[in-house]
Amino acid sequence: MEARDFVLNCSDVELRGKVLYPLGGGGVPLVIFCHGIPSGDPAVPGDPGYEGLAERFLERGVAACIFNFRGTGDSGGDFSLPGWMEDLTIILEEAGSGRGAFEGCLPDRMALMGFSGGAAVSIVCAARRPGLRALVSVSSPADFAHLITREGIGGFIAHARRIGIIRDPAFPPSEDEYYEGMHACRPVREVHRISPTPLLIVHGDADETVPVREAHLLYEAAREPKEMFIVPGGGHKLRHHAEAMDRAVVWLLERL
Repeated sequence: MEARDFVLNCSDVELRGKVLYPLGGGGVPLVIFCHGIPSGDPAVPGDPGYEGLAERFLERGVAACIFNFRGTGDSGGDFSLPGWMEDLTIILEEAGSGRGAFEGCLPDRMALMGFSGGAAVSIVCAARRPGLRALVSVSSPADFAHLITREGIGGFIAHARRIGIIRDPAFPPSEDEYYEGMHACRPVREVHRISPTPLLIVHGDADETVPVREAHLLYEAAREPKEMFIVPGGGHKLRHHAEAMDRAVVWLLERL
């Protein structure tokens, strides 16, 4: 495996990530992982993170991109869903160019695998960018209006400050503006435009954060080709659920 670090500028925000590239390959497919909104919970001991998931693709000759959205990890800026949509748009543009860290990745064989808030952003960006090979959405909200109310936005912002994903004391300019931005990301309104890109929706029927009805709303709004896997007993953090990840990885590899 070869690890290639990259730094991209997105509206004066530095995005940091890496591409893990299988050794001995020429042009290879690429899967881009999109993490969720940090909860602030302690890390699971021994968790290899997205690199553990990436290894399963590398073994099959598929490169993997792991990056931090703004406000998280080593990237700069402050968390906002409009910002995250802009971030993923830039990542997709750079990956499609085949430049720099993405050299050798095939632009016509790219896929997205998103988790929770990152899955919501993946749905919106895939709907606006034709030509992706496939999309796996794991534990995605259908509409953030179902999860965050105007009355609750102040508490959400305070929580985001406590866990360090909003870092600038002057951000956001207003609660109203921030609330409107959160609800500009509406996967259920965009998911029909993903077709003809194949879509797999994965959701736990015991999800304690995003109710499973959100998955059904997305599936009903999507067009073919589409599949849905409801994980019996699965909670929100399905990256740690072996059956869910086995199903998602096999499905995605078949389409790459």
